[in-house]
Amino acid sequence: MYDDEIDEPYTPGNEGPDTIYEARLEIEERESDATCSCKSGSACKTARCGCHKAGFACQTNCACTKAGTCNNKMGDLSYIFGPDPADRPERLSSCLISKIMLENSKKPDGARIWWESVHERLWNGALSQAGEDYLWANSEDAAKAKTYNALPPDEKLALKRRSLKYWLQSQSYGIFYSFCRNGLEQGDCTSHCTVCNECADWREWHCKLCNQCTYGLTFPCTNCSRNGVRAFHASEDEMEMMATL
Repeated sequence: MYDDEIDEPYTPGNEGPDTIYEARLEIEERESDATCSCKSGSACKTARCGCHKAGFACQTNCACTKAGTCNNKMGDLSYIFGPDPADRPERLSSCLISKIMLENSKKPDGARIWWESVHERLWNGALSQAGEDYLWANSEDAAKAKTYNALPPDEKLALKRRSLKYWLQSQSYGIFYSFCRNGLEQGDCTSHCTVCNECADWREWHCKLCNQCTYGLTFPCTNCSRNGVRAFHASEDEMEMMATL
């Protein structure tokens, strides 16, 4: 399964630096196909609900939906993306999901109130980077961002909604907005830990053995190694087991 005599770090070109990143993608794929077995509406409001944790509305074949008790607020994010379901990303970034869950845990309509307080700062910050073409969904939007103030109102709204859909989708797809860092980040360079609830370098991952985030590409983590456990190259299955979205 592994060679415990090998303790040098990974290098680009092998399974290398992409291993943890790819593990997160596989976990995300599984979560997006999951249904929940919540027996009460209160469970649907927390990370105990698989659908809520993945940023989805509960499905018709979920236990809560069949029982008519579902209270999953991930189904209605029109206050962020507008009334058209086509303007909502297929998958939300884990940073946005964590933020919505945190704010809704404080008060019933917490996420909506929070969004009203931050969305203009998000948009104005992005416009300040209008010269960075790679941050926008496509070259046409990048060009429009540079002349945003001169656009008609309907084109401004359309650009804003397309951009939010692009920036608030799963970080696995590329650029995403980090509410932890208050700026746009590259998904293959930055990841969000849903346990520690913060964004960090993609090489940082949450070790389930010591329940801490750690930097590096070997297993066990740095903290566990200090306790006398010898480091070794992790197999793909082990990386997938340990990587936390």
